[in-house]
Amino acid sequence: MSLPLEFFVDATLRSFINLQVVTFDQRSSEHRLSVSRKLFRCATRICIAASLGLIAAALWQWGAAEVRGWVGAVLYLTALGAFWLGLSSKLFSLLGLSVRDDAMERKNPAALVALCCALVSVALTFAGGNLGEGPSYWDDVFSAALATGGLFALWLLLELGARVSVSVAEERDLASGLRLGGFLLSAGLVFGRAVAGDWHSESVTVRDFVHDGWPAPVLCVVALCVERLLRPSRQRPFPPWLSCGLIPALLYLLLAGAWVWHLGKWEGMPT
Repeated sequence: MSLPLEFFVDATLRSFINLQVVTFDQRSSEHRLSVSRKLFRCATRICIAASLGLIAAALWQWGAAEVRGWVGAVLYLTALGAFWLGLSSKLFSLLGLSVRDDAMERKNPAALVALCCALVSVALTFAGGNLGEGPSYWDDVFSAALATGGLFALWLLLELGARVSVSVAEERDLASGLRLGGFLLSAGLVFGRAVAGDWHSESVTVRDFVHDGWPAPVLCVVALCVERLLRPSRQRPFPPWLSCGLIPALLYLLLAGAWVWHLGKWEGMPT
């Protein structure tokens, strides 16, 4: 028995409509993915620009006498800071987090927060190393390298002791990203302040770094204990970001800020 013409017309229309719906859904999904990726890339670039702005503002306000208020010198050292940030961001992947892969491509909000804070903390150490009077720019590089190296050393200890990159990159736990970001900002603030001041010699710089920067390793021990308590587990696979993430991060920053306030002005700080 032959089928009526209306049956073939109806089947064809249904197939065409279903195809258009599937195509529309695919295009809509691709569009949302593209917009999301652009937002994460934009947030990362804003953070990089803010880090460079922080360096430039610190140099303009508190740099050495031959740098402070001189556009050419500030631009030169800010360009060096950009190279410093770029090199440091390449080293982030050795500690389990990648700006390009985790923040931009995989659109991981926990990684975005942690990595943006890491960039700002590196900027703090670089800026601190360039504050104060000294005979040459290479002395500032030594101070900045000491502070940045200390920051990476503490991050490595935290990674070895708590595997925080797994919580951030693989489990995408926002609370872990906030805690890591708060710790890195706190350590960068303490170490940046520890190397700020007039240059005397390598030995004096190292001595001042240890004398003024010792709270950062203590904070690292605290962060290790906190990570073991608050990281995702079978009993609590999704810890609340406020009580388990933002509040500990703010406490880290409060402790670091209190120490920097206790130290007061560094040697040679312009009034």
